[in-house]
Amino acid sequence: MITGHRTMATSHEIKALQTAPLLEVDCLKAYYKMQLFGVDREVRAVDDVSLKIDRNEIYGLAGESSSGKSSLIKTIAGAIRPPLRVVEGSVRFSFKDGERDIYKLSPQELSAIRWSHLSYIMQGSMSVLNPVRRIKHAFVDFALPHVNVKGADFTNLVERHLKRVHLDPAVLQAYPHELSGGMRQRVTIALATVCGPEFIIADEPTTALDVIVQKGVLLMLREIQQELKSSILFVTHDMAVHANLTDRLGIMYAGRLVEEGRTRDLFKRPLHPYTAHLISSLPRIGDEAPKKGLEGSPPSLADPPPGCRFHPRCPLSIDICRREAPPLVEILPGHRAACHVAQADPTRVEAVL
Repeated sequence: MITGHRTMATSHEIKALQTAPLLEVDCLKAYYKMQLFGVDREVRAVDDVSLKIDRNEIYGLAGESSSGKSSLIKTIAGAIRPPLRVVEGSVRFSFKDGERDIYKLSPQELSAIRWSHLSYIMQGSMSVLNPVRRIKHAFVDFALPHVNVKGADFTNLVERHLKRVHLDPAVLQAYPHELSGGMRQRVTIALATVCGPEFIIADEPTTALDVIVQKGVLLMLREIQQELKSSILFVTHDMAVHANLTDRLGIMYAGRLVEEGRTRDLFKRPLHPYTAHLISSLPRIGDEAPKKGLEGSPPSLADPPPGCRFHPRCPLSIDICRREAPPLVEILPGHRAACHVAQADPTRVEAVL
């Protein structure tokens, strides 16, 4: 049987798991609930998000700051802390040994799947590495409880994995401050992948790296993903990185998923005006035309506007946009968008580019 708890899967269930999406997020709502000066306050950081991520896939998540990306990945990882709370919806993983509903697991069961099944590459390497301990201690703390080897065998396992990420095993004896930013980021990626997880969440792993180092880290991450046959949820606001790395791409705005599809399709023909603005902001060789900024600011998630949350900034908004929130529906094969205008006439969004 397959339930929210870890159980032994039958051969029929294993076959079903192999064909099912690795991650299914269904109607997920996660709000920050606070009480300030006796007044209840609710910030709708993740508001009715549904998505699926297949096996052996890199799924990108993009959007400007305060769009809800970080809150969504925390919720998917089961790493929420008050005042963030799951109000509604589910997060289900179909791992090789059984299905897990993250919010039906006990703390012990959740701890057991971390790093071995589900891992997390954090945004800043110094958020992971202890500045007063050698790198080797980080591998002992993170990985040792989740592998079946100890002592010299564990050290050999770690050293072999470091070579996979193009690091000299001698870094195990180093302190974090003795490594460059790129080397520290490779160490954090090695920590997140040494146990061979099936699903990896990468939270802006190339932030603060220069372009050359960034390219090397991205190539290495793709190599590791292909070798492990893992799936990656890759989060960054950098659309150029998504264009070069991800297979499919989801665009978030004001706590909601507003567009999703194959990355090449989104770049070739975006179906939401917000996505079109993000893509048009990218520099192009030989393009000397001035870039036009998007007017206004993202709405407050404590008091979002009625209807489509993008309508106060949208150059294509019509009356229904101010009254009704558009559903996220498939407009082209494998390409979903939440836009009244695109659902009526997809060609109108091209005028934004």
